[in-house]
Amino acid sequence: MTETREVFLPKDAFQLEERNLPASLARHLAGRTFPVQVLPEESALTRRVESEDYPLLIDPEGTYWNDWRPLRVLFTDSEGKEWRLPRRWLAESPISSEAPLDAYCGVSRDTVFAETMSLPSKWDLWEINIPWEDVARAHRTKPAMVEVHLSPGQPVKVFWRGPSGTIWRIPHDWRKRRVKLPEFSVLVSQGIPEDVGGEYAGRIVSVNYHPGTLCCLPEQYRFRDTEGRRWQVQIRNCALVGFGDAEELLA
Repeated sequence: MTETREVFLPKDAFQLEERNLPASLARHLAGRTFPVQVLPEESALTRRVESEDYPLLIDPEGTYWNDWRPLRVLFTDSEGKEWRLPRRWLAESPISSEAPLDAYCGVSRDTVFAETMSLPSKWDLWEINIPWEDVARAHRTKPAMVEVHLSPGQPVKVFWRGPSGTIWRIPHDWRKRRVKLPEFSVLVSQGIPEDVGGEYAGRIVSVNYHPGTLCCLPEQYRFRDTEGRRWQVQIRNCALVGFGDAEELLA
């Protein structure tokens, strides 16, 4: 079953283009409020599906069932094409029209470079209008290699070549973040052992964080120690010092 709700789109068309909407459609929709169809979350194995459906589960008798599906927001354009929009744009008031975090970079010339990126969940990629075929195959080869494009006075643009060869936009704020961890007492107060806190207090570490996705907690970073163990720390206690692998460009 579906329900009709209102979606509040950002005034910056760039944010819509990062969800792989065509530039002309992004400009037309930016800043608008309009009704969309919302499909509620589905539990796995609650209904039968066809073999071409996605994602699906197959029982021992060979019957196809639906897998778990999150809440989905669907918009149909004037030509009948369906587009998916972020769940977090379903709000009771318009979201901020401010430029996205680190959207503009103070470079003096056009620059293109490659860096690695850890992709979020399959559903998060599907939500930015990447076809399921590319989404499903993408997680077999981690991490992903992306191209970052910097231009004077322009938003940072990130491009990813999917397994099918098609080039897709990826939200720029899904890139790796370099953050400075808080002092020892703060780390220990958040449940980190004293030996780890003593080693990592005040250090700059690289973290994966994909805001607005299913795979990341909105208020926490998770960093790894030298043994590969992951520790959680509150975002509000950390300082963002840069993005991605190209430290000399984005510091």
